[in-house]
Amino acid sequence: MTAAEQTAEETTKDPFTDEAWRAAIEHAAGCLACRTPGAGCETGEQLLHAYEEAARQARAEELA
Repeated sequence: MTAAEQTAEETTKDPFTDEAWRAAIEHAAGCLACRTPGAGCETGEQLLHAYEEAARQARAEELA
């Protein structure tokens, strides 16, 4: 399994994680600050942290 396939498989196991990732990517695609190296975007950071937390929780549930 390639890394891309593994990543896609991991994100589709938990719908909340997939939704959080999609929200972060969609925001970043339309946000000039997110696309500018060195610039900061509070919303983008919040969405990314929400995705990271959802991914951690999904992994913890898988291991439990």
